[in-house]
Amino acid sequence: MPFVKFTIGNVDNPGEFNFTSDINIPSQGNTYKGKLIVLVNELTQSQAEYTAMAFRAGDNTTIIGSTTAGADGNVSSIFLPGGLRTMISGIGVYYPSGEETQRVGIVPDIELKTTIQGTREGRDEFLDKAIEIANQ
Repeated sequence: MPFVKFTIGNVDNPGEFNFTSDINIPSQGNTYKGKLIVLVNELTQSQAEYTAMAFRAGDNTTIIGSTTAGADGNVSSIFLPGGLRTMISGIGVYYPSGEETQRVGIVPDIELKTTIQGTREGRDEFLDKAIEIANQ
């Protein structure tokens, strides 16, 4: 099952980026057949976003929460004068359809945000929703 593809720069032609082949998740062997519920929010970033993409490719997966940070992909450090350092992503990360994830984030299947009332009552609204979906 394909779940991601990347763009990488061409060192022989700076500024040119090319898509890689889709990366696939094996679908053979002893695989989990039950419901999978993935919880994400706006603080979810990097490897966690990539992992959510991989889970989404499977059957019977529901992602709930709020859109993630949109900060997946590798990072390369750039050292600046004055001892400063910044980082950039050196590859683009896309769904197999070509839809971007960087700066967009992983959009949940069911959007959910914590509420003031839920916080006051000490409830974990994400977990409550996950349990509701699992019991359906």
